[in-house]
Amino acid sequence: MGRKPLRRARLILALLFVSALVTARPGAAGQEGTGPVLNRVDVRVDGRPAPRPIAELIPFKPGEPYSAAAIDRVVKQVFETGLFSDVRVTRSGQDRIDLAFELARNLIVRKVRFPGAKVRGSRLLEAMESLRPGTVFTQELLPKAVDEIKEGLKREGYFQAVVESSVRRLPDAPQVDLTFRVSGWKRYRIGSLEFRGPIVVAAEDLSKRMKTRKWGLYIPSRMDKDIQSLQAYYTSLGYRRADLQQVPETFDDARGMVDLALEVQPHEKITIVVNGARVPSSLLAPIWEERIFEEWGLAEGEARLLSYMRKKGYVYAVVTSRIERPENEIRVVHDIAPGKKYSIESISFEGLKSFSEQNLKKELLVTEKSLFFSLLSYDRLFALPREIEYFYRTQGFLEARAELGLPRTEKGVKAVLRVTEGPRQVLQSIVFSGNHLLSPEEILKQLVEVQGGPYFPPNVRRDLGVIENFYLNRGIRGTTVTPRVEAAGPNLFTLTFEIEEGTPVAIQNILVAGNRTTRDSVINKELQVRKGGPADESQIVESKRRLERLGIFSEVRTKEILTEPGRETLVVTVQEGEVNYAGVGLGFESTNDISSGASLAFRPRITGEYIRSNVFGRAAQVGLIGQFSDIEERAVASWTQPYLFGAALHPSLLAWVEKEDRTSFTYDRRGVGLNITRPVTPQITLFGTLRWSRTDLSNLQIPESDIDRRLQHYSTTAASVSAAVDRRDDIYNPEKGRFFSVQTEVAVPILGTESDYWKNFFKFQYLRTLAPQVIFSLLTRVGLVTGEISVPERFFAGGSYSFRGEYFDYLGPKDAETGKPTGGRMLFLVNAEVRFPILPMLKPLSGAAFFDYGNVFPYISDFSVKDLEAAVGGGLRYRTPLGPIRFDVGWNVYTPPPEVRKKTAYFFITIGHMF
Repeated sequence: MGRKPLRRARLILALLFVSALVTARPGAAGQEGTGPVLNRVDVRVDGRPAPRPIAELIPFKPGEPYSAAAIDRVVKQVFETGLFSDVRVTRSGQDRIDLAFELARNLIVRKVRFPGAKVRGSRLLEAMESLRPGTVFTQELLPKAVDEIKEGLKREGYFQAVVESSVRRLPDAPQVDLTFRVSGWKRYRIGSLEFRGPIVVAAEDLSKRMKTRKWGLYIPSRMDKDIQSLQAYYTSLGYRRADLQQVPETFDDARGMVDLALEVQPHEKITIVVNGARVPSSLLAPIWEERIFEEWGLAEGEARLLSYMRKKGYVYAVVTSRIERPENEIRVVHDIAPGKKYSIESISFEGLKSFSEQNLKKELLVTEKSLFFSLLSYDRLFALPREIEYFYRTQGFLEARAELGLPRTEKGVKAVLRVTEGPRQVLQSIVFSGNHLLSPEEILKQLVEVQGGPYFPPNVRRDLGVIENFYLNRGIRGTTVTPRVEAAGPNLFTLTFEIEEGTPVAIQNILVAGNRTTRDSVINKELQVRKGGPADESQIVESKRRLERLGIFSEVRTKEILTEPGRETLVVTVQEGEVNYAGVGLGFESTNDISSGASLAFRPRITGEYIRSNVFGRAAQVGLIGQFSDIEERAVASWTQPYLFGAALHPSLLAWVEKEDRTSFTYDRRGVGLNITRPVTPQITLFGTLRWSRTDLSNLQIPESDIDRRLQHYSTTAASVSAAVDRRDDIYNPEKGRFFSVQTEVAVPILGTESDYWKNFFKFQYLRTLAPQVIFSLLTRVGLVTGEISVPERFFAGGSYSFRGEYFDYLGPKDAETGKPTGGRMLFLVNAEVRFPILPMLKPLSGAAFFDYGNVFPYISDFSVKDLEAAVGGGLRYRTPLGPIRFDVGWNVYTPPPEVRKKTAYFFITIGHMF
């Protein structure tokens, strides 16, 4: 028998043996084909049954095939949420397998306390980076936190402190409170303070500039500030490269003393001399603070000086520079020949073909002169060539160039901007390839570039991001876009976006974590995405913004975890903020007019406020506000919440008592009200109010005939609706945009009340930037009322927030006998103002010129253009985050008879825009 038949026989015998084994175990073959299956899946968190959203993170179900690889993948997904510190999986059974998932939540640091420390807790928290409030707690981080606290204490002068840590876990939440008890520290007094190195400044002089003194307590943080102060002192003396380092301390524990030393290397003195003109030292000093090539330093200094002089109007200034080397000194000398200062007489353009001079000036916001001042500075003038080139490039003129010429005239210089346009490059067509999930028409609507429009490469890069975001906002993840530009003819191009589409992803589950007090229902109402819906990126971002807007969370995080192809879990993690806020304010106001000539007298104004937020975990807020001064007393209690019967109407329930002394009367009022706010869009908001109030009038300075009723005690039941459209760029410091609001209030004689009137108020504001930092503002206000209305509800005007040519409340009708204002049933006011920069180095400060026009009329039928009064004036503005501090001086241009009053100037100091 040959070898091949022998091998064949052996193979047949092996197959028969395997077949016999399979036959000997009935059912085994079928079992091997299907493999083990899941019998039961149990998910627990911290020893308790997992809530449904967390349980759904484990997508296994009884009857499914068992897969170790799938379990490993799910465990990784659980860790990706960032909510758990440990995941343990226990398996039991062979063919029918029971799985038990035991998840341990991350413990979050809620509060940190430092009992026994003589240092403010905020400073120790700054030193401690490992376990701050809101971070994840682990036992392994405790020793590091203790070391950080010891280092923080040491910097404040408490050495060798003993720090003992303790941890308290909250029973009903995965949070811990940390306590670091401080004791047993040592403090050292300074036995000696020595200065080492080349002596160019007397040690006594240096010591006087330090807060660290001999025999005083040694505080390392104070020493660091002293070194910075000495560094600045050496710089002021010309030693711009001086180096000061502290030598390691020498401690004497037995005496409780420490010896200190500073190593000083002043290096060479650098003196900067500018002859021929006065320039700020900050212009040139930074150039020489580091070691540089001296030739470059001279050239850079000349360039800065020429730019500075030209911006001041010395357009033909000449700068020559040199370096002199006295012993241990470098003298940088710049000689300036400023020449004559010229003003800009006119601006003209040459070489314009595609745009008119008028259109180009409008696009660049170039205005040569106005009635009061020049709107175009040399600073702006020298920047215009680059602005022109950029504008042309956005229009497809990629080779455009602009140059500034300044030929002299008899009175100044003429600015001539010479433009070389070059060819215009046009996008002939925009093509998409690889897109199947979204149509070309949908994508094209999103783009900045348009077919037949100018070709501008930065817009192509911007459109690339727009397309990718458009796919994300449709729930499609992993899309990549590659642009390709090809020539289609002379200065014609075809733009192709090659799209490699990702995968549509749906939200399988939404997991909310971190809320201890806040109810899940409150958070779910703010979420703009739903289970089963597309993973719209824009709606996920909007959900985060809405949760932050509730004002009850110090941090909101969102994370998307892909659980399987085309499905993801959205993890929303919140950190609840402080629920209590208390504040006290103290201010002063003048009791007489600045223009009266008498010495100013001031009275105090005290404001107190307490707010309790997230009441009952519903994002509701309770507030108490009190305000007290010599002329007013006011207390307001409020309840605010984000929803009314499940609708996002933002209701506020108010109760108040107030008393105020006005010019013509005093009123004492108490009432209750319900306010409802409904944002329609980010720019449009609707308001509604219902209120009841009881008012007592006293100290009347006008006859009762001027009050529409015999009673001086009256009640009012009123309802009002209003709408506001706000398209300004900033609420507190707007520079451009529009604002419009309309309000209608109706008071009806029900519930035992007497008032019966209809009141309307319109407001329109327009702002426009005329030139950089030159802002034009226009405000128009119209008020109309009919029916029986008492004095406090009438319209009054006059003062810094309405008409700056009159005292507070004094614009409009007055009583013939007392001369006190009686208010009116019609208000018409127009306020125009231009704000402009004064000092370039002090940008928050600006000047203003204003024109106020209007009046208050007893009845609507009394309105007459001839009776409108006007005021002109000017002032200063200092910008703050909450609006400007204003100083205004106004004159009423209305000329009254001599026996009525005298013309005078009105002075006002206020905070906030009248606009």
